[in-house]
Amino acid sequence: MNGKLIESKSNPFYKKLKKIYSSSSFRKNQNQTILDGPHLIKSFFLHSVPVLVIKDLNIVSPEIDSLISNLDCPCYSLSHELFLQLSELKSSTGILALVDIPKVKPSKSEGLILLLDGIQDPGNLGSILRTAKATNTKSIIMSKTCADLWSPKTLRGSQGVQFTLECFDEQNLNEWILNYEHDVIALATNGDSLFKTNLNSNMAILVGNEGNGISKSLLKNITRTISLPMHKEVESINVGAAVSAFMYEHYRQSHAD
Repeated sequence: MNGKLIESKSNPFYKKLKKIYSSSSFRKNQNQTILDGPHLIKSFFLHSVPVLVIKDLNIVSPEIDSLISNLDCPCYSLSHELFLQLSELKSSTGILALVDIPKVKPSKSEGLILLLDGIQDPGNLGSILRTAKATNTKSIIMSKTCADLWSPKTLRGSQGVQFTLECFDEQNLNEWILNYEHDVIALATNGDSLFKTNLNSNMAILVGNEGNGISKSLLKNITRTISLPMHKEVESINVGAAVSAFMYEHYRQSHAD
């Protein structure tokens, strides 16, 4: 059950795992990422089998042992100390998995499309993705300046919904907007009230960077701008909260009886 033991942080394979965990460019080069914890691994296993799993020798868990048996893939073991050095978390989840990043095939652009321009925080990105899944948002189109879609931090924030969403990273949003056949609405300040806007079932919503908002070059080709009504003493809210409010309003209008 414990598999092959890695005993030193100087082990070449351990170094590779650590680099995949911590480096966005290396993840993209290898087309692999690391899932931290049983929940993410189970979510991935619904669609594919991990390349391998890594077990913390100090964690005794029937759930993890059962999961490893069901996965039927190679298993490596680490001491508790090496496991914590590999993971970013303060406490051990007991299990990691090395997985190939899924390839996504574009489908017809129907329903709500979410355009993300430079979302920097992996926690914000993960939260947005999770809400997108909950509101049946069809596709996520991300600019080249967005946080890494497949980083462990983003995966924890999203709870692995990337496995079931159409997510396209490192995209040219200007080009995408010009080729899109439906309305593109920007979510920004000084726009029409979200709650007084009729939202089409087929449309795209453009959301900008946490600090600087939407790139000016993108605004020239949008249909209109909408905003969230807020109390007069509040100037802005977190981008994840703002886009979640929009997605739920779109979902409410699209599913009205």
